[in-house]
Amino acid sequence: MNPLTQLKKIRILPLLSLGATFALVTTAHAQNLYVSANRPGGNHAIFEFTPNGTQSTYATGLNNSRGLAFDSIGNLFVTTAHDAGRNEIGRVLRFNPRNKVSTFGSAVNFFLEGLAVDSAGNAYVMAIDETSSTEASTIFKFTPDGERIVFGSVPSQGWGLAFDSAGNLYAAEGSVDFGAATIYKFAPNGMRSVFVGPSAFGPGAYPVGLAFDSSGNLFVSIETFSDPGADSIVYFTPAGVESTFAIGLTFPRGLAFDSSGNLFVAEANPIPDGDILKFPPGGGAPTVFAAGFGRPEFLTFGLPR
Repeated sequence: MNPLTQLKKIRILPLLSLGATFALVTTAHAQNLYVSANRPGGNHAIFEFTPNGTQSTYATGLNNSRGLAFDSIGNLFVTTAHDAGRNEIGRVLRFNPRNKVSTFGSAVNFFLEGLAVDSAGNAYVMAIDETSSTEASTIFKFTPDGERIVFGSVPSQGWGLAFDSAGNLYAAEGSVDFGAATIYKFAPNGMRSVFVGPSAFGPGAYPVGLAFDSSGNLFVSIETFSDPGADSIVYFTPAGVESTFAIGLTFPRGLAFDSSGNLFVAEANPIPDGDILKFPPGGGAPTVFAAGFGRPEFLTFGLPR
């Protein structure tokens, strides 16, 4: 792999008042949006967008790039799902603040999806066991020195991860084949509980992407997989009370808030190119922030590179 780095029909439902909604970002000056994208032909990449939408290519030559997250000192982490033909090794890559890439961790026979970093610099990765008949998923914790620890697990296919302000880790589980649709909450010690179960999503709908606003509401992208255009975004209060934020989306995946409280959503379809939607604080009609660069997966905000 030779990454290239560069420095430089929707209908919206009314949204109940959330109060002042500001993003949880890595630093007070984090501005640029980073997007993992799987382009036709296997040329997978990370793109960087300025607040006005100017696009540049941050890294190319990746294998199924998925989860993205910054740590507190400016390292950018990304999961690559697996390297086809190379013993199916899922990898966590780390780009340091000078844009030098290294392999931070790996897992054989695991397809890596969501990623989140805690305040101590530990990277948590959702890893789907490709040898499991139920698509059981393990959450690996990679310490700053690269040690891999099993933090927790979910019974079926896992997707996004997100931390709340108290250090609890939330994990989305959604499987078409096994009818799983649950968001789990993991305490800092790894104890697992159900935050919301299948009844929160309806038949054939599954949680994928997760992001918290500064009021502690958990925003969730919902996919139906079989019915493009019928997907949605919902949010849950800390007590688990659900409200609908937007409907009429097509394969929404990664979610991220900017420092002004705008919600950015990666729509993985229509194939071959999806788009990134930008919703204003408090809800309302979105604008298309970017399109035509490939199939976006996950999003995060960080300092310009």
